[in-house]
Amino acid sequence: MSARRHKNKKTSPLIALLLAVAIGGGLFALWYWEKLDQQLSAAQSAMSADPVLKERLSVYTDDGWYCLRENQEAVLILGIDKLSERLETLNEDALINNLQSDFLMLLIVDHDAKTCTALHLNRDTMCEIPRIGKNGTTLPSVTEQLALSHSYGSGGKDSCRNSVKAVSRLLYDVPVDHYFALTMDAIPVLTDHVGGVPVYIEEDLTPADPAFTAETNVVLHGNQALAFVRTRTTVSDGSNLSRMERQRVYLSSLQNKLLQRFSSDGDSFIVSLAETLSPYTVTSLSNDELFSLADCLQSYDFTGIETTPGAAKTDSKYVEFYPDEEALKALVLRLFFMKNEQ
Repeated sequence: MSARRHKNKKTSPLIALLLAVAIGGGLFALWYWEKLDQQLSAAQSAMSADPVLKERLSVYTDDGWYCLRENQEAVLILGIDKLSERLETLNEDALINNLQSDFLMLLIVDHDAKTCTALHLNRDTMCEIPRIGKNGTTLPSVTEQLALSHSYGSGGKDSCRNSVKAVSRLLYDVPVDHYFALTMDAIPVLTDHVGGVPVYIEEDLTPADPAFTAETNVVLHGNQALAFVRTRTTVSDGSNLSRMERQRVYLSSLQNKLLQRFSSDGDSFIVSLAETLSPYTVTSLSNDELFSLADCLQSYDFTGIETTPGAAKTDSKYVEFYPDEEALKALVLRLFFMKNEQ
């Protein structure tokens, strides 16, 4: 799908917020766990016969044929869990690297319905992962955590493309058009760029930082912000759920700071933020395509954030998330397909 030309670079505070948070690594998707609505239940009922995906562009259910929405594009936002300087030292011919996707969010833009939906993908999802061999050759796929899809290849664009393939396979081969990856060390930069992010520390988190004592207010700066949103095993109950709650606190406050800065500095703030964060990013989107996306976000309705249904298992060495196949099929049907009335 070709990108539409940008006509008006002036963005609203809401769009500035969405773009800045997306540029900030896609954390926006991690804290919002929305229950599937009545449409999902209806779709699950329609698919009770366990339908088979006939081909990429069509799905058959006992309710009839569904076809892939034509005027729709999807952008995969990746948060990479290692420091950006590691990318510069990796061997381009490597079979595997040490970078993983700490979080993944798929931004689905429907140009006909003029809507935008975010789909949060659990990094621990067990799925088919394609592998990249030396000089770009293709190796047999393996079943691993979705986060590991980025560890095949050089850690750069080829690894991003590998993650795109893994996500597409997980979602029954729906097309993913673009990717936007950001390393986690951008969080301190983002935090300092807005002048610090105030948070309330509910419980003792001092193993992460001595200033994180229970029932205190702290203004996060620099690496403090990274410790607050990233530390997991040494604080609280050590779960990813607890970490996601802290990310929610951080994002809520970050949103307020972003709106304040946009209100006072306007478009110049967004431009400076994008320039500041650019060294931490790897993307297939051109500047024109990013501005086109901004146009869409400014005028389209944001329908909320979905999440892949399923359950986590902790009886192995690593946490493994297994999707509910029927619910996932119904979710994909609802987000990417439309009823074929012919």
